[in-house]
Amino acid sequence: MLNAMIVEDNAIYRYAIKSIIRWEDYGFQIVSEALNGVHALDLLQHQHVDLIVTDISMPEMNGIDLIQQVKQQDASIKIVALSSFDDFRFVKEALKLGAEDYLLKHDLEPDTLQQLLQQMNVKILQDHEQRKQANIREANLQEMRCILGRKLLLGELKTAQEIEDQASAVRFPKASGPTVVMIIDGLFNPIAPIPSSEMPNEQITVTIPISNQRTVMVTAFPHEKSERKCSEEAFRQVSAMVNRFKEEGSLTVGISLLGYGLKDWPTLYKQAERALEQSIYEGLGQIYTYAAKNAQGAEPERDSLSIQKLAAAMRSGFVADAEAQTELFFQSLNQGKPPLAELKRLFVELTGLITTIARERGTLSEKVELACRQINHMIETLPSLPLIKQKILALNKEVVSSPVENPMLRKEIQAAIAYIEQHYAEDITVAQLADVLHLSSNYLSNLFKMETGMRFVEYVNRCRIRKAKLLLRDVSLKVYEVAEKTGFQETSYFCKVFKELEGKTVKEYRSDC
Repeated sequence: MLNAMIVEDNAIYRYAIKSIIRWEDYGFQIVSEALNGVHALDLLQHQHVDLIVTDISMPEMNGIDLIQQVKQQDASIKIVALSSFDDFRFVKEALKLGAEDYLLKHDLEPDTLQQLLQQMNVKILQDHEQRKQANIREANLQEMRCILGRKLLLGELKTAQEIEDQASAVRFPKASGPTVVMIIDGLFNPIAPIPSSEMPNEQITVTIPISNQRTVMVTAFPHEKSERKCSEEAFRQVSAMVNRFKEEGSLTVGISLLGYGLKDWPTLYKQAERALEQSIYEGLGQIYTYAAKNAQGAEPERDSLSIQKLAAAMRSGFVADAEAQTELFFQSLNQGKPPLAELKRLFVELTGLITTIARERGTLSEKVELACRQINHMIETLPSLPLIKQKILALNKEVVSSPVENPMLRKEIQAAIAYIEQHYAEDITVAQLADVLHLSSNYLSNLFKMETGMRFVEYVNRCRIRKAKLLLRDVSLKVYEVAEKTGFQETSYFCKVFKELEGKTVKEYRSDC
C-alpha cells in the first residue's frame, strides 16, 4: 500500500477528497493531512509519503512553494495540484516545478480521481522498480570496484592498459596525485562506499575490505603539491579514526610512503604491510609508518634463530633447559625482528618439531596437537609474540618429561642418563660410561645421539650448566668454585659454555637472580 498526504486548508474540500472514493481500492492509504505547506513539511519529517495532493492557494506557504521544497528534498514524491479556475495560471508553474498533474476542485468527480490515482500508482511503482534496479546496479558496481581495488593492491594487474581498461569499466576513481595506503587491522566498519570516477573531489578516499580483520584505506590528494602535507593529513585522519573507534576495540594501522596513481598501489600496500608488522614486536593498538631505511630490519644471525637448539633442549627431557632455550629463541626474534613470512616459516617448523618430539617421547596428546594448531592459526594474522611464548612454555611442560622415566628411551640410554645425573661433577667420558654399561664407545655414542638428539658432550654440559645455575644463586661461591663443583676443569670453558647455552654471561645471570 502506498502512502498519500492531502494538503488543503479548507476542511470541506479535505473531507470531499478523502471520501469521494475508497483510496485503498487504488493502492493508496491516506496517512496524514496538512492545513498548509508549512504543516506539510513538518509532517514529512516524520512520515514517508509517495503521493501528495495539495491545494495551490493556502496561507503561510502556498502549494507552489511546497512543491518546490518537496522536490528539492525528495524528487521521487509524486505531487498533484488542486486548483480553482481563477488560479489556473499557477498550475503551469506547478507543472514546471515537477507536479505530475492537476485537478480542478469544482469539477472533482469520482471517475476523475480514480483515473488519476490509477495513473499515479503505475508511475510510483515504475519509479520504485527503476530505483531498485539502479540500486542493484550500483551495488554490483561497488562489489566490482572492491574486487578491482583488491586486485590493484595485490598487484594482479600487470600492465597500465589493463589497469586503465578495468578502472574505466567500473568507473573506478583514478586520481593521479600523491597517494597513501593505510592498512587497518581490527574490527573496523568501513563508512563510505568507493566513489565513482565521476565524483571529483579535493581528496579521494577509497575503502576496501580485505577480510573481517583487515581493511585498506587509500587516500589520494589530486590537487596537493606538498608531499609533507599529504603525509601529515593522512596521519591526522587515521589518528582521528583510531580514537573514534577506541570504544569498539583497538585498531592497529600501518601507513605507506607516498606514491602516484593506481600503478603504485601494490608497492604502497607492501610498504603498509611492513609498517603494520612492527606491531608484532612493539604492540598492537598503535599507528606505524613505513621507513625505507630500516624496513628490512636487522638481519638476524641464522644460528640465533635456529630452532634446533630449542628442539634439542626439549629432547633432553629437562623442562628448565627447554624453558631457557625458549627464552633465548624469543629474545633472538625480538632482536632480529624477522618479517611475518619468516615468522610463519619458523613457527610452522617449530610446531612440527614439537609434535615429532612429543610423539617420540610418548607425550603426544589432543591438548598438544590443539596448542600447535592454535599457534599456527595465530601467526596467520599479526601474532602476539608474548602469547605465543606462553603457549610454547606450556607445551614444554606437556611434552618434556625426565628421560630417566621416559619409557620411549632405550634402557641403555636411561641408565646412561641416570649415571650422568649422579656423576656430572666428575670427569665423565664416553669410554668410561661405555665400560660401566658394558657397551662399545662408538655404539654408545651413536645410540645416545639417536635417542636424545644430542651428542654425549652436549648433554653432559647441559646437565652441568643446569646444576651450576642453582649454585650460582649462592653469591658466596666464587665462579671458579662453581665450575669445579659441576665438573668443569677450566673456568674459562665453563663461562664459554654457560654463555652459549643461556644466552648471557655468568655475571649477567647472577645480576638477574
